[in-house]
Amino acid sequence: MRIDRNHWYLLLGFGGMLIAFVASIFLTLIVKIINPYYHLTIYAVAFFFFIVMVMNYIRERKGIKQISDLGTNLDVDDSKFEFKSSNKWTQNFYKDILANRQKIKLATDWINDIANGKSIELVDSEENQLTKAVINLQSELTTYRTKEERRTWQAEGLAKFSELLRTYNENMRDFGFQIISETVKYVEANQGAIFLVQEEEEEEYLEMVGCYAYERRKLAKKKIYKGQGLVGQCLQEKDLIYITDVPEKYVKITSGLGHALPRHIIIIPLLNDEKMVGAMEIASFKILEDYQIKFLQDLAKNIGASLSVIQVNENTQKLLEESQKMSAELQANEEEMRQNMEEMEATQEEMSRNQLELDGVFNAINNTLLKAEIDVEGNFKSANQKFKDFLKWSDDDLKYKKHENICRDQQRCNDIWKAVRSGDNYIVEYETRTSKKEKVWIEASYSPVLDFSGNLSKILMLAQDITERVANEEEQRRLSLVADNTDNSVIITDKDGYIEYVNSGFEKMTGYTLEEIKGKKPGHFLQGPETNQDTKRKISQLLKEQKPIYEEILNYDKSGNSYWVSLAINPVKDENAELKNYIAIQADITHTKKSALDAKYKLEAIGRSNAVMEFDTNGIILEVNQNYLDIIGYDRQELIGKHHEIMVDKSTSESTNYKNLWEKLAKGEFVTGEFERYTKSGEKVILKGVFNPIFDINGKAIKIVKFATDITQEKKLAKDNERQQVELLNHMEAIDKTIGSLEFNEKGKIVRANDIYLSITGFKFEDIKGKSYFDLLPEKDRFKPQYQMMWESLQNGKFFSGEFKQVDSQGHEVWLSGTINPIYNNSNNLEKVLLLAQFTTKSKQKLNELNGSVSAMKGVIPILEVNTDFSLKNANPLFFEASGYSRMNLKSVNFKENFNFEKGITAKTVLTDLENGKKVETNLEFKTKEGDWVGSKVSLAGVQNLDLELDKIIILFTGMVDHKVQLKNVN
Repeated sequence: MRIDRNHWYLLLGFGGMLIAFVASIFLTLIVKIINPYYHLTIYAVAFFFFIVMVMNYIRERKGIKQISDLGTNLDVDDSKFEFKSSNKWTQNFYKDILANRQKIKLATDWINDIANGKSIELVDSEENQLTKAVINLQSELTTYRTKEERRTWQAEGLAKFSELLRTYNENMRDFGFQIISETVKYVEANQGAIFLVQEEEEEEYLEMVGCYAYERRKLAKKKIYKGQGLVGQCLQEKDLIYITDVPEKYVKITSGLGHALPRHIIIIPLLNDEKMVGAMEIASFKILEDYQIKFLQDLAKNIGASLSVIQVNENTQKLLEESQKMSAELQANEEEMRQNMEEMEATQEEMSRNQLELDGVFNAINNTLLKAEIDVEGNFKSANQKFKDFLKWSDDDLKYKKHENICRDQQRCNDIWKAVRSGDNYIVEYETRTSKKEKVWIEASYSPVLDFSGNLSKILMLAQDITERVANEEEQRRLSLVADNTDNSVIITDKDGYIEYVNSGFEKMTGYTLEEIKGKKPGHFLQGPETNQDTKRKISQLLKEQKPIYEEILNYDKSGNSYWVSLAINPVKDENAELKNYIAIQADITHTKKSALDAKYKLEAIGRSNAVMEFDTNGIILEVNQNYLDIIGYDRQELIGKHHEIMVDKSTSESTNYKNLWEKLAKGEFVTGEFERYTKSGEKVILKGVFNPIFDINGKAIKIVKFATDITQEKKLAKDNERQQVELLNHMEAIDKTIGSLEFNEKGKIVRANDIYLSITGFKFEDIKGKSYFDLLPEKDRFKPQYQMMWESLQNGKFFSGEFKQVDSQGHEVWLSGTINPIYNNSNNLEKVLLLAQFTTKSKQKLNELNGSVSAMKGVIPILEVNTDFSLKNANPLFFEASGYSRMNLKSVNFKENFNFEKGITAKTVLTDLENGKKVETNLEFKTKEGDWVGSKVSLAGVQNLDLELDKIIILFTGMVDHKVQLKNVN
């Protein structure tokens, strides 16, 4: 080790101090000299050496402090720092610190450049561990920044296209062009096209709905079938196709600036719920990166969903137009159907109450979890008791059961196993069967369970019995269909009683529209001064108690007219038993009320004109009217409390038939017939009557009322009655020879047709035997929903009357006018359906001829035809004469400048009303060729094309106002 000068000073000072103290001790203890001057001199020398040591220590310490500052604080400016030391080791350490500071500063500058996105380059002399780390950091940051930029590009692109998908979702062609053009621009490609999956004669093909190339919209049209070209291959395989070396003749669209063609093609299937709804093809000069392909795949999912929505919307619009057309066809029968509905109101009221009770049951669905564990081979390892009880499995059954025993759909099973083997949860609803072959529904959640190695060890299945919910949803669908097609009023309120929804039956019954009363309480505007206040208070109390309500109440419509309704209100609760809504159904029973009053008067009339006697269920007489007393000659006091047998002979009272009579009556059975009775004087009389049981609210017979008439004299007319029966049979045979009839069994199959029907239609009975009603309809009408609804209604006890359309044996349409009636057996089960009708085909033809005559009569008034943009199209001679225009210059006349509707009416509002099927009547001024303005009352009607779209507008000038144009007779 080398010792520098400063260290020599320290050793010298320390040695000098040691010698001075040793000398002082020696003089004091050995020589015995205690001369103060010697000692002071020695101490002075020691003190001198001490001062030398201290100064040298301070100097060295200051230098080391400066070196420490340089090593720990990079902000210190080393250019202004000057270090002086005689210690070479310290000087070398100082130089090393300065060199390392320079390297750290250089590395800091590099890192700042990298953070700012600059690229750095290093020479060979700069390579060391620090520079290698900085270079590695630069590489990692560049990679990360590139990935982040790509992720940002993908996210911004998906957000942009989400907005485009929401914007262009009404027209398929505009949608296709906008999406493909923006996609081509976004991925910096050159050409692109979107294809939509269509079906033609049960064969799928792809139809181009949007094409874009070289920054322009292209009008290329294509139909591509499965396996035809790359796009057809995509339709067949439903998978992505990416080719980086495209044949020169593959792309047909070229740029006007040159003949270079894209050499890279990607075709992506557009899927929605794993069903292919289209394909997207993009061509590019450059190879698409993986992140661009991933972006296109994600975008394809969104485009697929949007395509499905647009298709559904277009199909819904078509169905709506068909529904409107059907509504117009059925409107002619509305009046007769309304009369039939009035006769069925009493039955509908009972059905509505029963349906509301069912709704209450559906609101109490039992949410029970079913648990099972399944191994990776699909075998059940264990299951809880609820699971086994639900499927009616025993413990032994579970040992041999596999998952496929409950999930019978192989595709669904594959989806479940694919998800859980990928580590994902899977929730699915499906139908299964119990061991008793009972059909049930479950909602199941499959969760993978991993072992310590991260491998799938088993699957946990948690399921819920949703059989009732599925049934409830189906029932709700039917209820919605009923609510939309019934004349009964349906009201839905929130939990506080404020109206949220009313059906068309409510609007028809009350005259109020939903917009007028939404947010109001029904009782605030439906009840009036004559409404029973006790009934209102009772309803209010039951609503507070959240109980079902069944009442009859007097309401008032919008015009102030009163009417009686049968009211049923049911609370609707959610799965937590919390009140959610109230559903109220009202049936107009004004007619029923009148009928009840009429029935009361009729009963009184029956009591005045018939013999009436009341018994208890044992046959003891409780009451008897004067007519009965007049027939049998007893006084009232002689019969009250006596048994009925007082009026029969002994042999009858002891007979089995007589005892059976009272047993049947006690059970609640009706008994009708003719009975021999004896008067007080012993004279035999014959009574024709009915024993009618009266029931309590529990359906138990509490008394018997007998209505009877004395038919002793009528028996003498028995032969006349037989003769009348024969005449009636002859009449029935005559009807069968003049009116066509068809009989269907309970399954809707034809079992009989009379000769009239067969002769007119040209069928042989063998041709139609066993066929259904739908087989007799024209082929275009067989699947229309109104016919299916009609037949379901017939099976539910409803009957229909009106005009019906069928085809004869040659396929020609024939028209019938009559009724279709369900016929029940004694067990109240549907036995058959009978159609009785007259053929009105010729009458229909005459009606069409009459319509033609009416059209011809319209020639007596001026008529103008315009297009939907209100450009003039054609006119009849009367209009040409009134306006002064000719057929040659008519189309050059500007409607806006030469025609004015009355205030508040515009061409736009007229067009909207006509597109909605409305007829428009207003006043219209037009300018003649001579410049005169002529006013007229007009009627505007729309004419549709075969696609049921508004094609043109007919303007009928039905009356002239404020003008003096005289029309000549042009006939």
